[in-house]
Amino acid sequence: MFNASSVFWNLVGGLTQPILNQGQNKQRLRIAQANQQEYLVAFKQTVLTAGQEVANAMHGYQSASEKITLRASQIDYLEKSVNYTMELLKYTSSTNYTDVLTSEVNLLSAQLNSINDKLQQLQTVVSLYQSLGGGWKQ
Repeated sequence: MFNASSVFWNLVGGLTQPILNQGQNKQRLRIAQANQQEYLVAFKQTVLTAGQEVANAMHGYQSASEKITLRASQIDYLEKSVNYTMELLKYTSSTNYTDVLTSEVNLLSAQLNSINDKLQQLQTVVSLYQSLGGGWKQ
């Protein structure tokens, strides 16, 4: 049958329970707000770190590109130096073969450095790609 006092007490209990648990509800709210602040700080730190990584990669790429340009002109001048030294060796006695070898060693060194510059440029491209979220995880 229908018991009015039972319904009354169920209704009163349902309404008063949130009031009696007010301390717990406030504590849960504070914990949730603290967690939200913690996640916000972690997100901001992640964005700043990612921005710094992208900026570093872009700067590295620009520096490597400038090096490559400068190195190309250095190689051109050193090639001319080798040619001129060989011509001098043919027509003058003041130049010896050691001078030719020295200019060729300088040219070879510049060519090797050019390869290292290109490698550095490619590595910064990979670094930039990773900084922007590319790549894969194993």
